[in-house]
Amino acid sequence: MRRHLLYSLCLFLLAAPASAQASAPQSAELREYYDKAFAFYISADYPRAIEYWNIILRADPKQITAKNMIDDARQKMAGSSLSLKKDFYSLVGRGRYSDALVKLETMLASDPTNPAYQKLQTRLRRISAQVKRKGTSRAWTIASEGLSAWINEKEDLPFAYDALRYAVELAPANKTFPRLVALLEEEDSQLKLNDTKPANSGILDHKKNKALHQIYDSKFYMAAKELEDVLRLEPKDITALKRIGSVYLQMKDYRRARNAWQQALKVTPKDEQLKEYLAALDKAAKSK
Repeated sequence: MRRHLLYSLCLFLLAAPASAQASAPQSAELREYYDKAFAFYISADYPRAIEYWNIILRADPKQITAKNMIDDARQKMAGSSLSLKKDFYSLVGRGRYSDALVKLETMLASDPTNPAYQKLQTRLRRISAQVKRKGTSRAWTIASEGLSAWINEKEDLPFAYDALRYAVELAPANKTFPRLVALLEEEDSQLKLNDTKPANSGILDHKKNKALHQIYDSKFYMAAKELEDVLRLEPKDITALKRIGSVYLQMKDYRRARNAWQQALKVTPKDEQLKEYLAALDKAAKSK
């Protein structure tokens, strides 16, 4: 009785609009699976609960309640897996890709149908087949920035693509970097198809030039993204710091404009142009 009451309560709380309620379980078999799933859910055995809700979805993909309950169970599991996930991303950040794969498989053991984990596992298996852990050179530091953007639930594949290609520029004799670039192009062919970099241009020069044209076209948010990516790879790039300061100024983000120009001035303290920029910014701030 208690189990059916819990079942009815969850259906009520998670019900879709009236038009979707036709997907509520009709068969005795589905109801039995729901009962088992909710029993595991109530006992906090979320992986087993998800297992049964997935059985329901395979039988009837329109079961809104099963989908909602899987999301709810994963949110509850996120708290207990937070430490594992933190350790996983720490290993990725340190370039220990084989160790990160082992940690990820531990995460998958608790939630084997998690699509984000499955996607990361596929990527990491391919990457760790090429590199077990990063090297110590400057080029490897750049490459690991790109790999961290790739091996991530919040992926940034365009940045990963640029970072890995920049690593190729820095260490043209390294055979691993081109293989990683090829793996990424194989996963997302649009990266290569959409690339506008001339063959004789370096990655950073291309991105700074692209940002300059975006500034001329008043596409300030796009320009900011290009320049922010450059600075992730080369934080002391004077041209990027100057231009992004100008972009922030156009966006009326005076604090970030000042910070960018001050960072540039630390690198080139005798740059009179930067001093003029900062003086003009001070004057504008006082006149507000």
